[in-house]
Amino acid sequence: MSDRSISGNERKLLRCLLRFYREIGPGATPGLKGLDEEAGLERWEISEAVAALRAKGLIEYWELQPAVRLSPEGLQAVLRLPEEGDA
Repeated sequence: MSDRSISGNERKLLRCLLRFYREIGPGATPGLKGLDEEAGLERWEISEAVAALRAKGLIEYWELQPAVRLSPEGLQAVLRLPEEGDA
């Protein structure tokens, strides 16, 4: 997957999930409530980013909470992204 196929909002969400991954570990599964503020996105933007990243297989989604976490492919993709200042 190329960096160009990941939108700006999707990048923000991936980077936010990477922070959770680094702080908590691979099982980090933050709930969607409040994740918009953590990622610096509006609520509707987070919903769109979650749907797009889920369709690309870059995040896993749990409807019960609802919550999300990086998939192994998502971790690889976010680690390949340029640093925020370089984009």
